[in-house]
Amino acid sequence: MLRVYFARQSHGPCFWQPKDVVVIGSGLGGLSCGAVLASAGREVTVCESHYRLGGACHTFSAKVPEIGEFHFESGPSLYSGLSLEASPSQLKHVLQIVGEEPEWISYDRWNAFLPEGEVNVAVGYQEVVEKLLPKYGGPDAVGQWQRLMAELKPMSSALYNSPPFGALRDDSFVPITMGRYARRLLPLFSIPGGAARLSQPFEAFLDEAGVSDKFIRNYLSLFSFLLQGLPSYGSPTSMMAYMMADLYRKGGTCLDYPKGGSEAIVQALVSGIETKSPSGRVWTKAHVEEILVESGRAVGVRLRNGSILRAREAVICGTDVGVAKSLIKDKVPELEAHFQDQWSSFEPLKSFIHIHVAFRGEGLPRQHCPEFPAQWGVVDHWEDLEAPRNCVLVSVPSLLDDGFAPEGYHSLHAYTPATEPWEDWQELSKDEYQRKKREAGDFLYKAIQRQVPDIRSRVVFEKVGTPLTHARFLRKPRGAYGWRVLAGSNLPGHTTPLPGLHVCGDSTYPGIGVPSAAMSGHICANNILSVAEHWSLLDRIPEWQYELDM
Repeated sequence: MLRVYFARQSHGPCFWQPKDVVVIGSGLGGLSCGAVLASAGREVTVCESHYRLGGACHTFSAKVPEIGEFHFESGPSLYSGLSLEASPSQLKHVLQIVGEEPEWISYDRWNAFLPEGEVNVAVGYQEVVEKLLPKYGGPDAVGQWQRLMAELKPMSSALYNSPPFGALRDDSFVPITMGRYARRLLPLFSIPGGAARLSQPFEAFLDEAGVSDKFIRNYLSLFSFLLQGLPSYGSPTSMMAYMMADLYRKGGTCLDYPKGGSEAIVQALVSGIETKSPSGRVWTKAHVEEILVESGRAVGVRLRNGSILRAREAVICGTDVGVAKSLIKDKVPELEAHFQDQWSSFEPLKSFIHIHVAFRGEGLPRQHCPEFPAQWGVVDHWEDLEAPRNCVLVSVPSLLDDGFAPEGYHSLHAYTPATEPWEDWQELSKDEYQRKKREAGDFLYKAIQRQVPDIRSRVVFEKVGTPLTHARFLRKPRGAYGWRVLAGSNLPGHTTPLPGLHVCGDSTYPGIGVPSAAMSGHICANNILSVAEHWSLLDRIPEWQYELDM
């Protein structure tokens, strides 16, 4: 496993040579933006406050005496569409533009423990219809599923084979860059019922399709919740249609995992910035204290240590929008009004509790297999998927990549998917905080025990994370995952009324999740590039066309 970043550490105060672009934050949005711009020849510097790069998408290590070093995921663990050479994946497109990407490990299934029982099926159509629905669905479940797939298929196909989202930009030139893919756009205009169905809540689509089976509706609502942060009542049909296409691609589909973990994706983007950009740099421990504004334009940043870094072309803020606002010390009324008008209608999602565990693996499979999948989820009840501590996701990356743990051991990450209330963790004494951490760990162990019943006797290392951990290390106000975006609405774009200042990341369109964060950075970069430069980079994305087995 690669464990060496290309990043430098910031030291004492200095006045660095001006760059074309300064990016604040090394989350997937900021790194994607910086890497695309570097690939177009821009001089890019990324300033990351943390000592680790990647935002939520990072791994960390811990050494256990007399055993060795373990590596742990801190955020995303489920990836798809990345092992394909020609793919609709937004992250894949960024990596193809940059010309750097990890080695991909492919596998076929994940497990789930639902109120009805265990659901261990391969991704794809066959096992859902042959095993899952006959076991847990009602008497007409298979028929309803097949009718739903038939109703979704034209929409899913049109979306899955639509133009790359990297053709988008936030200015008046978008008809030119999107027009390059006019042939791929046409099916979107012939969706049965009209393109307006794309933005309707998926719950309404299920109603229209006559899906009444409770298990199907609950099962799909769970997928919606895990992808979008909202059950099917709040998620757009477009997102679910795309997801179903990704799961039911003809010729076989799979899940992907980067060898070296999520850190390997971050390393690929960092490498792109540092090797493709003239004098490109990615700095850790470089906390931005202020975005500098002169003569009505963002012109650079001032770091906490006093260093000044000027940007000739753009300052890109890849942080939460609340953090972005705090970095503008000068009064810029039009910018303040923009932030208020554009984001005031959105509420933050809740936060997380995590546990990272290293454990003995004797008697357990060493690799992912049908009997012991590397990923599983646990749902206690269907009444409210958003209820605190109702859902847990568990990942054992060492089952996919044996470099994550010494021989004979495994590493594990379990967490609640943005359902932990911030209020429960406010203003606690030190003793109260430690007690609540123990309670959180005990709860997460119950989910782990569904697949590893004796986990507590195997543990050699554990670390519990809380909403306060998120707020501190990811600089997320209230430790929030991101913004709650209901179907029919979109987060704001990436330009601002302050010339020279651009924004990206999960506070901007399209929102939370790995594909969305990468897409936000890509679109943000496009806004800075000329149409000719943008067009040239699109040449690096192979076109694709897939049939669906739905």
